[in-house]
Amino acid sequence: MPDTTLQTRKHRNAIAFSITASLIIIFFAAYINFTVGGSFPWFVYPTYAVLWWPIGVFFSKNRSAFVLSLVGSLLTIILLFLTNYFTSWNFPWFLIPSVAILWWPLGIFFGTKNYKLFSLISSIILSAFFILVNVIFTPSVLWCHYPVFALIWWPLSAYFRAFERMRLFSVLGALIIIGFLTFDNFTKTPNCPWVLFTLYPILMWPVAMYLKKSLGKLNVTIIGSTIGIVYYIVLNLFVFKGFPWAIYPIFSILWWPLAIVFGKPGKALSFSVAGATLTTALFVATNWITSPHTIWAIYPIFAIAWWPLAVYFFVYRRSKI
Repeated sequence: MPDTTLQTRKHRNAIAFSITASLIIIFFAAYINFTVGGSFPWFVYPTYAVLWWPIGVFFSKNRSAFVLSLVGSLLTIILLFLTNYFTSWNFPWFLIPSVAILWWPLGIFFGTKNYKLFSLISSIILSAFFILVNVIFTPSVLWCHYPVFALIWWPLSAYFRAFERMRLFSVLGALIIIGFLTFDNFTKTPNCPWVLFTLYPILMWPVAMYLKKSLGKLNVTIIGSTIGIVYYIVLNLFVFKGFPWAIYPIFSILWWPLAIVFGKPGKALSFSVAGATLTTALFVATNWITSPHTIWAIYPIFAIAWWPLAVYFFVYRRSKI
């Protein structure tokens, strides 16, 4: 017990000495600054360095990593603020490194035990930071929603990472993606509602999560692909009129039932013939629509024909030997 009391007294004396000595050095630096060194308050830099002395002495016994990180972060942010204020206050750049410094106390406080709350608070802080930077530095150009959209996925994946929550995660994720694309569409190009092109593939994500293995059944495949085909045809006829661009998403969608029907062992030849036929039909249609007087589709069709030809000789006939 006496040893503990003695150690406490020594620690208190060390703290008192470090504080007293630090204050003397700070006042001395300030005196030199304002009597010899001009009007710029450069003494804040040695002050910042000297203050780590009593801080280090104090926390050498009171081992609180979080409080140390909090005090150290605050001290560093104050230095950055003063430097910014006295040199170029018309451009508040101190905010940028300050956000990085805040990760020190945040990381120590939350650690790995409460990663969900850490991800939520961190994403909120970073989102607020990007919004603030956008408003202050480039108010004429809206860009903050891009990093904010990316940051949303951090707490979302932390809270819904369990396998049994994947379906709910897909629903929320799809809604967030659609909301982001809609916002970006109507803030950047309001005259062209291109977000409508993305609705079908995005909504197929939660649909696939809820259907699970049923997604591989032929009747489900036909219904799902038919919905997609009708959707893009309607868009082509009533929203984006003119060029029959719907043939391209329809071409992509048709590979779904094609893969279900022919994507089985022993049907490689049938799949190659069906796939080559579908691709040939796309090139023929594109040729006829865009340039009917110039027959150029023969060239890609010639290349596509090698697919079923190779499968026939090197897969089908070999299996018969």
